[in-house]
Amino acid sequence: MVLSQVFGDLWLSQGMKVFGEVNAMSPSILLDLVGYLVTSPWILLGVATLILSLLFYLVAVSRLDLSFVLPIHASCYVFNALFAWIILGEHVSHIRWLATFIVTLGVFLVSWNQSKQSAPVPDRWVTRKPVPALLFLFTVTPYLSKVWLGVFVLVLADASGDIFLARGMKQVGRIGLKSLPELGTLARRILTNTFVLRGIGSQSIAFFTFLCLLSWADISYVRPVTSLTYAASLLGARYILRERVVPGRLMGIIAIGMGVAMVALT
Repeated sequence: MVLSQVFGDLWLSQGMKVFGEVNAMSPSILLDLVGYLVTSPWILLGVATLILSLLFYLVAVSRLDLSFVLPIHASCYVFNALFAWIILGEHVSHIRWLATFIVTLGVFLVSWNQSKQSAPVPDRWVTRKPVPALLFLFTVTPYLSKVWLGVFVLVLADASGDIFLARGMKQVGRIGLKSLPELGTLARRILTNTFVLRGIGSQSIAFFTFLCLLSWADISYVRPVTSLTYAASLLGARYILRERVVPGRLMGIIAIGMGVAMVALT
């Protein structure tokens, strides 16, 4: 899951470097961007690799707590920085290296403190007043650069997608090796689950925003700051999915946040 995510990000980053910066959202620019996205071999390779990563992710969240899967997934930041330096030739400063290793520390803390599987999620979908968070976003929007505005949009969309997908896959049930007819039935259950469809829609918005961010900044900068998604998703796992988040996992969230702050300073 992690390696396919990393290489998918790298191919997308290379593709957006070829396209150049997306400076506006006019219809003509959007048409040019869409035409490029469906014809660029780098973008198509990246999308195919990320679809593979998504399949691994769905299997993971069907078997494990979202609050455990997501921080393990965050280890992709170290590989992103490493391969961006080796393959794409990006300059990764000492602060960015330190930040990626702090994020890794957060991943270790969360995985080391893995708790037992939580009780099944109740059928009732629980929400905890999202309006104040949205009002906060609109309040700070005028003061954000386009990169950080994009980061906030991506974090909200991606975290919502994580929670919807986890909720949907808990309804679908544990995924294991099955016969072809059983896999067909399983695929229909997944693709007709309303929470899975909402999750895919939310992550589609996050994906388009991510492409814009890649046209504005290096992957070694973009990926660490978007790790705020993990903190938001883990809070959603705690208060919406009602998963048990042990203190060690909270320490991991804090470490991830520290890494993001250090990257932001660069």
